[in-house]
Amino acid sequence: MNKKMKRVLRSISVFLSLVICVWCVGVKLQGISAADSISALLFAAGLRNEAEISESKPVVSGVAQDDKKPEEENMILNENDGIVPFHQDDFPTISPTPDPDRTTLPVEAIQATGGRQIDNFYIKDNTGSGTDLAAELLNDPSVNIQANGEIEVLLYHTHTSEAYVDIATEFYYTDMETRSLNQDMGVVAVGREIKAELEKAGIGVIHDTTVCDTMFNGSYSRSWEVLQSNLEQYPTIQVTIDIHRDSMTTEEGVKYKPTAQIEGRNAAQIMLIAGCDANGDWGDFPDWIQNLRLALRVQQKASELYPDLMRPLNFSNSKYNMNATTGSLFIEVGTEVNSISEAKYSGQLMGRVLRSLFTGE
Repeated sequence: MNKKMKRVLRSISVFLSLVICVWCVGVKLQGISAADSISALLFAAGLRNEAEISESKPVVSGVAQDDKKPEEENMILNENDGIVPFHQDDFPTISPTPDPDRTTLPVEAIQATGGRQIDNFYIKDNTGSGTDLAAELLNDPSVNIQANGEIEVLLYHTHTSEAYVDIATEFYYTDMETRSLNQDMGVVAVGREIKAELEKAGIGVIHDTTVCDTMFNGSYSRSWEVLQSNLEQYPTIQVTIDIHRDSMTTEEGVKYKPTAQIEGRNAAQIMLIAGCDANGDWGDFPDWIQNLRLALRVQQKASELYPDLMRPLNFSNSKYNMNATTGSLFIEVGTEVNSISEAKYSGQLMGRVLRSLFTGE
């Protein structure tokens, strides 16, 4: 065999090897993509739980940060941005008597407590920042609501489809849906109650109900766009409030519903989250302490008017789009096993707290 023929055969051999390698890589990537698609479909159908699906977090410069909410001690918080159960228009009802053909686990009503006492309320400081919280409570926030009819407050929802059950029960179905496009059953309904109370005092309010969580990823990126659009359209906005609901589940599967009795009625307990960037690591959250001062005043006023309504204020190294204004609030109203009635009542109470704080009435 001459040299020319050897070179030709060697070239053909190299070419065939490359083709085989490319084909193998393609098959592998196709398998991964198919596995991800199958996982998503199984999850949407209720056949896989959130823990079985990898948590892929979007990173958007200056916007989304870490979408995961701070963990409560000895609890697993199952609601994560980036994983959205199947949305439906009608939220399923729950009968007071369990369906024997469906698996149930307990619901336990609790009053969430703990943390360090500041004035008449409690706060959990997870920042390690050394912030003098008692001193910051004495400093006025940079909010001065005029209540003259101009738009001064924006209500919105990063996780717009977070929902509640229709009635309070001592159990939940393990295959229950926790989100719904029926806005009468979720956090949007809570926002309506807050809006109505603020407007009684002449405070101008925009309640933006744009659905930001229809896709698996990027809820905070989309709510950032909602924020910026409203701030541009209404430059008189001073306070922005992102209204959520929480989820609290033990390792044994018990779901907690934080509940307080206020004036003879059950209300879903509310938690405020105040963000912190004491080290300046993000670079776009220099005024976080202004938000903290506002959250401290809201917590103080709520504890004065309605003892037990508030869970301890959660002061954490987080941002959650609170860098948009110096009057940003992030609130969690109950969990998915609180009833819609309890949650709406809490919205009404929070509206009264804010009205009192902003106007002194």
